[in-house]
Amino acid sequence: MAAARLWEALAEVRTSHPQVRWLAPNKLHLTLVFLGPTDASRADSISAACAEVAARQRPFDVVTGEAGGRVGGRRGGVAWLRLADGGHEVAQLSLEVDEAIGSHTFDANRPPHPHLTVARGVGEAALRDLAAVSESMRLGWTVDRMVVFRSRTDPGGSRYEELASALFSTGA
Repeated sequence: MAAARLWEALAEVRTSHPQVRWLAPNKLHLTLVFLGPTDASRADSISAACAEVAARQRPFDVVTGEAGGRVGGRRGGVAWLRLADGGHEVAQLSLEVDEAIGSHTFDANRPPHPHLTVARGVGEAALRDLAAVSESMRLGWTVDRMVVFRSRTDPGGSRYEELASALFSTGA
């Protein structure tokens, strides 16, 4: 599994920066559209819209690329891996989901920026080390489904609850 391979690939950086909140393999995901606080009564219609988009989508491959991030902010910084391959497909999927659920998250001034968040609470040194590791690390996997998550933030970090999942079309 790609998440386990990524966890192992970042072992040295994680050990060097134990104060950083590294996302565990079971929490890694590509965010298509982040909704923030959303009325629970919308969950079924959001899930149905995502299932319709997934039914039109074929599986595609993605590969991690260079690291990025920012220091500071409310949560103390964030680190991610951009997508060297498959980023266009993820961005297009984000736009389709955004339109289908009517979230209006993206527009001409705010396009999607596909990435895989790997850590929170990062500083400059952790970002530098992650960037160095990412130069020689390329991990790939096939994106073949879409999941609607409910996210709850508590002092221990985010907890994700899967509300719905839809497989992409196989074209058969």
